Amino acid sequence: MLEQILEFINKLKPEIVIQAPSRINLINPLDAVEGDFWMPSVAINGINNPLSAFVYIKPRENVSIIKSYSIYEKFSTFNIQIEHEEQIPKHKTKLEVKLSGELKLVYASLYRFIKKYSIFWEKFRSSNFELGILSTIPPQSGLGGSSAIIVAILYGLSKYFNLYKNLKCIKESEFPINRDIIAEMATKVEDHDLKITAGYGDRYVISRGGLSFCSYSGKLYHKNISLEPLAIYDRIDLLYDIHSLPIIVCFSGVSHNSGSVHETLRQSYLLEDPFVLNGYRNLAEISWKSRFAIMKQDWKLLGDYFKKNTTIMDNIMKHVGFSHGIGLPNKILIKIIENHPDVFSVKLTGAGVGGSVFALVNPDKIEEILHDWEHKLNEIINDDAIFLSLFPEYPLEIRKELKKAQFFRIKIASGVKKL
Repeated sequence: MLEQILEFINKLKPEIVIQAPSRINLINPLDAVEGDFWMPSVAINGINNPLSAFVYIKPRENVSIIKSYSIYEKFSTFNIQIEHEEQIPKHKTKLEVKLSGELKLVYASLYRFIKKYSIFWEKFRSSNFELGILSTIPPQSGLGGSSAIIVAILYGLSKYFNLYKNLKCIKESEFPINRDIIAEMATKVEDHDLKITAGYGDRYVISRGGLSFCSYSGKLYHKNISLEPLAIYDRIDLLYDIHSLPIIVCFSGVSHNSGSVHETLRQSYLLEDPFVLNGYRNLAEISWKSRFAIMKQDWKLLGDYFKKNTTIMDNIMKHVGFSHGIGLPNKILIKIIENHPDVFSVKLTGAGVGGSVFALVNPDKIEEILHDWEHKLNEIINDDAIFLSLFPEYPLEIRKELKKAQFFRIKIASGVKKL
């Protein structure tokens, strides 16, 4: 898939092409309240599907335009087609109107850049360009798809207009554009400009890349840049010579609204609900302990921490009003494979109530377990008796959405980059 995407984009003769990875949270979800904690996460690409957002930019005459593309498979060939194309307005008020439209991620990224950097506003008004977007990350899947698009756009624009790490083009009140600032800007795009409750985690991981432990100490209230600390990003895959993680990701096929989940959890946390606070303190302890398991590549011990993570989050989410905790689709996907002798744990990544889960498995049995997981899912989808024997209290119709489930083998990815 990656080869065909790059072949398609290169035929358009872009000046710059950017790739931003997906991500999974190893301990979750501290998103939107992670300001009090360390959080382990990893930027990922898929082995077959690259699980990435791609952005290209090239100059144009007369007007600037946005093109969004989709990709689908037919007869073992990947086909790419334009989904939407429109002219970019060059007035701030017209850009603001676009913050609720189909291309809101693009316009909010442009709007944030214009607000923060006067030099970008000048270049934006005085030049015309084509900005193209293609993402292979399933939307609303809990894999950081929206954040990847925003980070790719911000990084791409900064590179295209020669603003990246350029100290000469900024005013005294502005800050050099680098990966940290891009992560900060991307967070503000979502929680300030688009009013989506979001935390810093996804944006730092996608911007900086690798397997990381990141401290968001002092960032609970999401203040403007320089009014709170930057995150402290500790990339550990290079430090500990960890070249891969024995993980299989499964998108349930059930899209979710992560912002609404994070908003509920964030409000409960800020209101100092004792049950929620205690649960998050326990998650924080699991987080720092998990680093020692990762350091030793003790996947069984790490799996034990993941199981505790799932129990804590399921209880917290029930407590704040989600009747099915982390979500019935996720619980189904976990249950059908968790007792496999070579599966150490299956857990949520992202907000839950749909989205994705991943299995931590014996590194020598990844392919075998992936096929077994797919087979067991097909069994419960196609056989009422098998489904009811495992899930007697679950509605049969939930299986319709699980028919759209997708499985991915993954690898540790670098952060957003120019191809």
